[in-house]
Amino acid sequence: METITDDKDARWRIIATDLRAAILDGRYPPGGALPSEPELVRKYDVSRPTVRKAIDTLVSEGLAYVMRGRGSFVRPIPERRTILITDRDRPDLAALGNHPDVQAFGWDLAQRDHDVPFFTGEKTTANRDIAIMLSVRPGHPVIHRRSLWHRGHTAAIHGASARLEINSYTNADMLPDWDDPKRHAQYRKRPALFYQSLSRDHGPVRWMTLTTARIAYEDERTTLGMDYAEAVLIIRRTMAHPSGNPIEVTEVKAPANRYEIGYHRELADEPEVDLTPQELSDNGIELAI
Repeated sequence: METITDDKDARWRIIATDLRAAILDGRYPPGGALPSEPELVRKYDVSRPTVRKAIDTLVSEGLAYVMRGRGSFVRPIPERRTILITDRDRPDLAALGNHPDVQAFGWDLAQRDHDVPFFTGEKTTANRDIAIMLSVRPGHPVIHRRSLWHRGHTAAIHGASARLEINSYTNADMLPDWDDPKRHAQYRKRPALFYQSLSRDHGPVRWMTLTTARIAYEDERTTLGMDYAEAVLIIRRTMAHPSGNPIEVTEVKAPANRYEIGYHRELADEPEVDLTPQELSDNGIELAI
């Protein structure tokens, strides 16, 4: 039996360190089982709670997952797909309706899920985060458009599905005809009209794109079909005045372990030319923003 240290609080750290190194070295392959609790208890001469704390650490790091009644396993490595940051024509990803920008990349609008509509477009008020994005005061009127995209199949890994959440926030002062029923109907039927109106009335415009990642909130995990240990990738593209004052912000949320960022000018053989459907497929690109 292996004796490690008298510091009881440090024992779970040593177990986690040993298992982590074995996973990263390939001694426990993706999808493979980790040693059982009784095995680890005997090997390290520790209690079951100590072993569980070590396993929980690996789970929180995204290296392992637990199946009740079966044991602990190394998390499979999902195939990463690319979201392209482009300086070409920016599609209005949150446009209401099943528009060509969705279908061009093989996506469909997700079906109604958990009583949440697959797309919405409404005037609401800015909370703190939206107010910061749009440089307005909390409570200021904003137009919120939201779409859920999916690929129509469910991945084998933990029931996770291929999904993206698209949110668009616009300072309502920038689009005063949103409340006109006839004009609102046109925005629903003509996907390009929303951006055309903003660019015409407030242009010329500039674009700024930032990316970040954080641990997903519970509602995001539910919406995107993510495990609780996964991080969410957030791509935030801002349409702004030349001065930098925001007009509209589009935010794309995706599982961070299944998507990565690419740049049009670096991936394209001819940076001034749009990628062809074949080039998009060859580079594993599933969205351009």
